[in-house]
Amino acid sequence: MILILRALHVNQDRTKLILRPDKTVITQDHHIWPSLSDEDWIKVETQLRDLILHDYSRKNNVNVSSLTSSEVRDIILGMEISAPSMQRQQAAEIEKQQQEQQQLTAVTTKTQNVHGEEIIVTTTSQFEQQTFASKTEWRTRAIATSNLRTRANNIYVSPVDNDADDITYVMPNNILKRFIQIADLRVQVAGYLYGSSPPDNDQVKEIKCIVMVPQIGGLRNVQLPHQLPQNEYLKDMEPLGVIHTMSGNEPPYMSAMDVTDHARLLDAHPEWDKRNTLTVTVSFTPGSVSLSAWALTPQGYKWGAENRDVGSDQPQGFTATMGEKRKLLLSPRFKGFFLVPEDGRWNYSFMGSAFGGIEKKPVHVKLDTPLGFYSDRHRPIHFVNFAELEDIWVDRQDNFA
Repeated sequence: MILILRALHVNQDRTKLILRPDKTVITQDHHIWPSLSDEDWIKVETQLRDLILHDYSRKNNVNVSSLTSSEVRDIILGMEISAPSMQRQQAAEIEKQQQEQQQLTAVTTKTQNVHGEEIIVTTTSQFEQQTFASKTEWRTRAIATSNLRTRANNIYVSPVDNDADDITYVMPNNILKRFIQIADLRVQVAGYLYGSSPPDNDQVKEIKCIVMVPQIGGLRNVQLPHQLPQNEYLKDMEPLGVIHTMSGNEPPYMSAMDVTDHARLLDAHPEWDKRNTLTVTVSFTPGSVSLSAWALTPQGYKWGAENRDVGSDQPQGFTATMGEKRKLLLSPRFKGFFLVPEDGRWNYSFMGSAFGGIEKKPVHVKLDTPLGFYSDRHRPIHFVNFAELEDIWVDRQDNFA
């Protein structure tokens, strides 16, 4: 279809002649194109491709045999391909610009210090004349999160070898998949788990809700508010722990950072059950997601509450037996829900200064679907330039009037 349309754009008469070379070729009343066999269509495709390439070579004075396969594909798709001579000219212009930038140019800068005094500086170097570009730019990470929806289809839960008398935790599929989709592959994202036991079985804990509270994620842990979330839906449920994401393969034991964070949460909130609250880790492995549920041992709680070394993977006194794995099941039979802050914003990684004002305040949440990690409401500072352009445009309109 693309070949036919491109060829019609290049030369309609020649294309019609290729499609119907003689009277024996019949086009049915309800068809647009003639009825040809597979072999005839292959011949037609070759002729249409040659027609498009010859038209390009005639206009740009280029030999068709010198074109690469990628250039041939781009030409057939209708992309603007510069002729080789034009490419050499553009390359020469870029080299000329680089040589001009290497020359010494005096630049005078006028700034003000904190006392309001004007400071005029003249430099002849490239100092402070280039824009900084980070290798971990958020745009690249935002594009990488587009495959999280696909990863959510391949979820694996780590097996447990404990006794059958342990409590089993059941996680709804719908809230787990949504939690994965709104996360980031590099920075950790966390939420509180709430649920309850069915009336007929105390050995089962059904996770019914994930509460997304305001947070700032890091590579090793997540900063959460000091107070627990408040909502009427949480009155009939008990806190079951924390769920957070992590990049790379998960360790076969509860990490030192998770032991420390979980112990500090238990220490700060005495109403949490020290034996039956979990830390659920969601690890982003290649092409899939792996889940593990860990509970603290009494030894792990004591060590984690006193630990101050949060920069090492193996702090002094840490052992792999400070956390014990718990049974976690995924169920599509019942649905869970999310609670999010009243203003809808839970990710403060792009608004670090605003997090300090709400870190110690009460956290009021509402029933809603959480926004994605890179939602525009989570990064308003990225749109400041647009607002400045709009203000400039309004000023110009006023001056013109």
